[in-house]
Amino acid sequence: MPQLPGDRSAGGHSPEPMLGALVESCCERYPAYRVEVRWGREGAEETWIWARGDHAGLSHGQVRLEAAGEAGRLDVWCAPAAEVPELGTLLSRLLALALEQRTRVTALQAAHDQLQAMMQATPLALYSLSLEGLVRSWNAAAEHALGVPQAEVVGHVVPDPALEQAFASLRHSVRSGQPVGTQHFERQLPGGAVQTYALSAAPFSTETQAVAGLVGVAHELTPAEQRLAAAEQQRSLLESVLAHANDSVLITEAEPVSAPGPRILYANEAFTRTTGYTLDEVRGQTPRILQGPRSDRRVLDRIKAALRAWQPIEVELINYRKDGSEFWVELSIAPVADERGWYTHWISIQRDVTDRKTSALQQERDRNQILELAARNVPLSTVLGQLLTSLERGFPGLRAAVVLGPPSGSGPPEAQDAAVYDPEPRPALPGDTLRRLLTLSGPHATSLEGPDGAAWSAELHPIRSAQGQRRGVLTLLCAQALRAPAPGARPTPLSPDERAQLEASAQLAGLVIDRYDAQRDLEHQALHDPLTGLPNRALFGRDVQHTLASSAPDALVAVGLMDLDRFKQVNDTLGHSAGDQLLQQVAARLRTHLRPIDLLARMGGDEFLMAFPQLSAPEQVDRLAERLIAALEQPFLLAEQEVFVRPSIGFSLYPIGTLSAEHLLQQADAAMYRAKRRGGGYSLYSPDTAAGRAAMTLESGLNRALERQEFILHYQPQFDVQSGAVVGLEALLRWQHPELGLIPPSDFIPLAEASGLIVPIGQWVLEQACLQAAMWSVQRPGLRMAVNLSARQFERDDLPQLVQGALNRSGLPAAQLELELTESMLMQAGVAGPALRHLSDLGVRLALDDFGTGFSNLASLKQFPIDVLKIDQSFIRGLSPGGAGEAKDQALVRAIIALAHALGLRVTVEGVEQASQLQFLREQRCEYAQGFLLARPQPAAQLGAWLDGTPESPWASPAPAGRPGREGSSPVPDR
Repeated sequence: MPQLPGDRSAGGHSPEPMLGALVESCCERYPAYRVEVRWGREGAEETWIWARGDHAGLSHGQVRLEAAGEAGRLDVWCAPAAEVPELGTLLSRLLALALEQRTRVTALQAAHDQLQAMMQATPLALYSLSLEGLVRSWNAAAEHALGVPQAEVVGHVVPDPALEQAFASLRHSVRSGQPVGTQHFERQLPGGAVQTYALSAAPFSTETQAVAGLVGVAHELTPAEQRLAAAEQQRSLLESVLAHANDSVLITEAEPVSAPGPRILYANEAFTRTTGYTLDEVRGQTPRILQGPRSDRRVLDRIKAALRAWQPIEVELINYRKDGSEFWVELSIAPVADERGWYTHWISIQRDVTDRKTSALQQERDRNQILELAARNVPLSTVLGQLLTSLERGFPGLRAAVVLGPPSGSGPPEAQDAAVYDPEPRPALPGDTLRRLLTLSGPHATSLEGPDGAAWSAELHPIRSAQGQRRGVLTLLCAQALRAPAPGARPTPLSPDERAQLEASAQLAGLVIDRYDAQRDLEHQALHDPLTGLPNRALFGRDVQHTLASSAPDALVAVGLMDLDRFKQVNDTLGHSAGDQLLQQVAARLRTHLRPIDLLARMGGDEFLMAFPQLSAPEQVDRLAERLIAALEQPFLLAEQEVFVRPSIGFSLYPIGTLSAEHLLQQADAAMYRAKRRGGGYSLYSPDTAAGRAAMTLESGLNRALERQEFILHYQPQFDVQSGAVVGLEALLRWQHPELGLIPPSDFIPLAEASGLIVPIGQWVLEQACLQAAMWSVQRPGLRMAVNLSARQFERDDLPQLVQGALNRSGLPAAQLELELTESMLMQAGVAGPALRHLSDLGVRLALDDFGTGFSNLASLKQFPIDVLKIDQSFIRGLSPGGAGEAKDQALVRAIIALAHALGLRVTVEGVEQASQLQFLREQRCEYAQGFLLARPQPAAQLGAWLDGTPESPWASPAPAGRPGREGSSPVPDR
């Protein structure tokens, strides 16, 4: 730009390039011009001159110049003269703006220079960074403190990785808008010492950027500040952990440890999520707000004891949410001590274990239900199906199955051929596919291919017995697509908890199978002969009964009993071991000569039982017998000797003559003895075969029945006709024969009377009845016991002493014992009077039984101390409406009752079977009644239970067994 030489004041400076460019731009169209600017205060005035060409002859103009609070003068020369004012005005405006800008820039530069001087002079380590990590400023203190020279770092990223990582954390906080925390940087000094610095920063902005970077300070920490910083870092970390923890955390005061308990100071967010209580709601409260009606008091007492002892404790208990709902927690409480060892707080951590507890309780209920089913001998398939169903509830979408292989030892019948158990019928993998799992050992995961080619995954666990024997596998199956993230990917494996549940189910399956193994073994031992392996009599009887029930109406079933003649001679000469071998060989030989549908069993000793179903004619029995006899004609080799045996076989036929398996056996027994008396061979039962055999069997058994405890007592209640109360019981004797079953009294009482065995039997009845009556008197005070006396007992001189002894041993009051005698006994016994008086003196009640069926000597009612008259049931049967002789029977009964009342006697009527009979007796003011309408005779256990539940008015309660009426009643009087 042209400038006139020498045209500037002594105090002037070279024109500013910016101003010169501005003037040249405005005067560019003039061939010659001159511009002079005088600017500034007096004494500090500056002059700038710009010119081009010769300015002589040019027009001149002057304009006042004002800018940035100062004034000056602008002189302009140009041609033509008319443009001088316009050019002066334009230049004055533009130069004023430029001078103002120059003033601001000068001020900013001065401020910047001052700030830089201050930054370099301050002892604080100052720095500034861009968001990309470039260092913008770095003072001498930062160079000294952080060990990085200023010249190497400005405009670059700091070379120290640890320092750059700290700066990166600060930048991340600034960039994300989070509060900028303090970062710590450790610098290793040349001597090996380590110095820690705290780096803090704040964001700064520009006109174009809201966040352009950050400025910060590096502060050297003293040891005390380092400890404080570490504590603050731990506190911050703890707060973060507590805020994000899934477990509820409570912090309480240390005291009081007794009621009402320490107050809550802090609760984290998880506590609020779990309980519904906020920190503001629980602050100042005690943890008791979480307790409720089902919180275990014993667990709470344990917590109180731990607090008093300042000891940590872990428990499980039920807590309550704000809305009142229950949840299970796993609670851990521990005391917190300060640096002096003083306990200042309690911290409790609660984990919500409701799902786990609920699952555990459900599993326990399922386990108990499965064990209960097994204890009830429900089929094994049903029990295992229940186990699999409960297992599948814990594994939604999966299918459980049990595969049992053939055990090396005994096992349930279902497991003999690799059985597969599935809880429900549905599309499943073929059994052959699942059976391949038996080849795998130990807990295992494998893959199987379904019938449609689909891939299945199998998680399995072995099932073992208590002795460790492998019985099979329990498996969880699923199509791989159900659990795999993508087709062909590996299925998700079971978690440790899931595998533990699978293992527990496998152990339970093993326990159940062991139970069925043991039950099967026990049943086999109970129902089979250990020597021959054949069924015993009990199983044979059950199988025969089933055969009879399933036989066609026109088919015959033959039941045979075989006895080996001279078997005792084999035992005596060759020894019992040889006898056992003979029985085993006979059993094996018989098996080969029977059809698959025939039955064979060992009764005991040298006797074998057989059954032959689906026979068409009795003549077939002859051929069966001949075949069996021929089978045993060949000799048996025992102890290197040939032994010949000949059988005696008896047969009975169904349905000819009987419908009971027990009676068929009795008939076959009678026929076998007939064949034995003939010298062997066989015999078919006929009615004349059984008479002698039955009598002999009964009499021989009766001699041992008492010592074998085969007798039992049944008791029939006696009722007050008017009130319905149970006032007494009659003891009735029964004989449970081990072979013949329950024998009615009419079959053995005459034999006992004739043989004299009735005396010890009668004494046993008296003792047992008194003992039972004494026990029932506790629940039914005053309950009487009626006992029948036989003529043989009545004739004994020591009868009163025997009765007194029974009363003393039992503790039964004499007034509660009633002895029943028949009219014939009173007429035949010459000592009746003294004996009855002695018994009456004891306080025992005396009853005259079956009145009206014997001699009916009315003098006996006057002569003997009788208390009760018993009317026989034959008179009562005639009281039925429409019965033959109803009017006569009513008259007789009415007369007997009236006679008894006139003599001061009470009346008991037996055999009441219809409501009309009971109503008639009630109208006649009869005192007592018994019969099937009211209650049947029952064993002590059943009748005792009935007495416990019988109300004051038994007419409204069911009888202990049976139903009213004649159906099922025995025509034989009970004794």
